[in-house]
Amino acid sequence: MLNEEGKKIFIQKWEERLQVTIMHKKLNRQVSYRTLIRLELYKLQKHFMEEQEYKPFISAW
Repeated sequence: MLNEEGKKIFIQKWEERLQVTIMHKKLNRQVSYRTLIRLELYKLQKHFMEEQEYKPFISAW
């Protein structure tokens, strides 16, 4: 459990991390982790609606 100060620090670090960008090879452009999560959610939505099979993003780190 975190106290109020710990919660603020955690949220601040989480927001900073979501702003970091990486190169998305399929899109051939830089995307933030926040955008990457959103793109994965769109793919899951299409999968659940049976429009296309879900293929997860795999980073080549």
